[in-house]
Amino acid sequence: MNEEIILKSNNGVGIITLNRPERLNALTYNIVQKMNDFLDKCESDDDIKCVIIEGAGEKAFCAGGDVVSLRKQVLDEGGPPTELSEKFFYDEYLLNYKINNFTKPYISLIDGVTMGGGVGVSMHGSHIVCTERTMFAMPETTIGLFPDVGGGWLLAQLPITIGLWLALTGARLKSIDLMKTGLSNYYVESKNIQNLKNEIFKNPSRDHQQITNLIDKFSGQVSGESTIEKNQIEIKEIFEQENIEEILNKTYSLSQNGSEFSKNTEHELKGKSPTSLKITFKQIHMATEMSLRDALIMEYRMVQRCQASGDFYEGVRAMLVDKDRSPQWNPSNLDKVDEIWVNHFFEPLHEKDLKI
Repeated sequence: MNEEIILKSNNGVGIITLNRPERLNALTYNIVQKMNDFLDKCESDDDIKCVIIEGAGEKAFCAGGDVVSLRKQVLDEGGPPTELSEKFFYDEYLLNYKINNFTKPYISLIDGVTMGGGVGVSMHGSHIVCTERTMFAMPETTIGLFPDVGGGWLLAQLPITIGLWLALTGARLKSIDLMKTGLSNYYVESKNIQNLKNEIFKNPSRDHQQITNLIDKFSGQVSGESTIEKNQIEIKEIFEQENIEEILNKTYSLSQNGSEFSKNTEHELKGKSPTSLKITFKQIHMATEMSLRDALIMEYRMVQRCQASGDFYEGVRAMLVDKDRSPQWNPSNLDKVDEIWVNHFFEPLHEKDLKI
């Protein structure tokens, strides 16, 4: 049986390979635990100068957490809550924070699908290398969740209307927009990734600028049409509204005037969990004034509430298990998602809060 994650070193370079290509390298709790331990060792080992993370196969870096397996195990154990439903996200969020605070260069090779939990183990690093095969998204509202793993915080650092568009709709971005927004800071064609790795193995360094110089040797000019530039006027018009209801009203108004982008946006939003839309709207606005640490503490409160009283497990069932694409959201419409219900997701967990 293949290892889910391969951890090794090469001439002073720690190498993390997510090794579940048949599952688009989705994260399990075992992977999260092993990554946490490995990064602790790399941080304290003077012989390790930098770390590379990559995904096996040609389709994905990492498509997110393995929420299908998580749901099955938690329900089999009679939860949520269970020890796993609490610990999976607890240790995953600590890992996200650890990556953000890793003192040595952390080089993320996001060659392929990079979504959800995959964003959390890559885009908090110092050097984020995308390719022509990269496809980014934070699609959690589709499964009754919200952009977590510090991903909401990353989106909140963008212009607020762009951050909300990506967070609420789960819109997909290619490399040109990742570079324009700063979500990725390097572009290398996939055919040159192995050569880049070989160069780092030959000349490893704990100096961030020296790693930058190495990557620059292989950097190319990203091409293609920018989805953000093409639709920036409508993105701003739609997502500068003060609540979800007004956002939907604006998409309807613009679509009636012939806007295909607004029509598609309205369709996307109407398929999401009403609760997820409202808590995500609040989350992104709050995260604009938070540190990553505080945002992760907030997210942990939200994710535990989403498991206990939200739409998460129903969303996973409908979209990823039974695949009937007919989730029975509860509440089923925005009118019933009042402020009291929304605030419930942000309340402290007291002794069970995330401690960083």
